[in-house]
Amino acid sequence: MLDHERLWAALDKLAVRHQLTPSGLARRAGLDPTSFNPSKRFASDGRPRWPSTESLAKVLEVTQMTFMDFASLLQEKPESSNTHFRSFPAYLCTSDELSEVDLEDLSDFQLDKFCDSFIFPSSQSDKFFALEVSSNSFEPYYREGQIIIVSPETSLRRNDHVLIATTTGDLHCGALQRQTNERIEFRRDTPEDKPRVFQVADLVWTARVSWVSQ
Repeated sequence: MLDHERLWAALDKLAVRHQLTPSGLARRAGLDPTSFNPSKRFASDGRPRWPSTESLAKVLEVTQMTFMDFASLLQEKPESSNTHFRSFPAYLCTSDELSEVDLEDLSDFQLDKFCDSFIFPSSQSDKFFALEVSSNSFEPYYREGQIIIVSPETSLRRNDHVLIATTTGDLHCGALQRQTNERIEFRRDTPEDKPRVFQVADLVWTARVSWVSQ
């Protein structure tokens, strides 16, 4: 049986696979950018709204996914109560500004600065921030102008892409190689590179990169 919640969840998952927001997926398919927004999924009287067959066909075409593959997304079990797809407004700042933000205390942060809503798996307690890369200092990982979503509350694992802010006011980005109570080490980009090692005592905060725009 085709379920309203599962159908929208499958579209959300498809967007995540292509590192897109629901708005970005609709835009890529040549649709109105608001077509897949959470606010459009129910009528004002609470009745469920369904994406049209034409909309689905356009999405499958631009993502090069067969209907059978999309149907497999519909059959996936719902996310657990701890991790599920949700939408949130991500606070937007540039990479120059982020080093000055206290991610533990947002009382002085400009909460009126936010970009599009983003949907991907997360726990309800996670905080997220949208960062616009404003220089080439994050290359080869991210280029100037890209938007990346970082989470300061998500636990770090080996090979995660991580941002760190140091007590000197610098931001660094890299793939996590090793983390101990005393230090954090980024993986070498090439065999010739020296490992980048930072002492935990010199860190202001660390944040895992959860999403990046194309």
